[in-house]
Amino acid sequence: MNYITRNLESVMEYLKGLSDDELVSIHNEYCQSAGNSDDEIYNNNEEFFETFFSGKVVEAVRAASYGNFEFRHDYVQFNGYANLDSFDDPSVAIDLGSIADDILENERNYYGIELEDEEEPEEEDSDDEDDGEPTEE
Repeated sequence: MNYITRNLESVMEYLKGLSDDELVSIHNEYCQSAGNSDDEIYNNNEEFFETFFSGKVVEAVRAASYGNFEFRHDYVQFNGYANLDSFDDPSVAIDLGSIADDILENERNYYGIELEDEEEPEEEDSDDEDDGEPTEE
């Protein structure tokens, strides 16, 4: 098994073992690393609305009305039309494979993830090498 395959399997296993909040956090790190902050996921709470819609009640109502938004859901995300989509299971909006690939390519962007070191290829011993001793002929 090669270095990439071994680490990809380890990273996928790691990602699948995260809690919802941890998964959202690493997804948002991935979005920032990939320059795609539009896909970030937020907690569906008053702080979210204060941050994005402070004093803009009509905009908040429009974004919720034209999106797929339910107040009771735990998480919220802007869709491609600046409307709100909400959900309880963040994995519906997260591509684990893309995150795993990015972790392998940009390990320094992620904290707390350690990959296995790439192994040096072993040199094969050759019987034809001169070991410094005279040979009988």
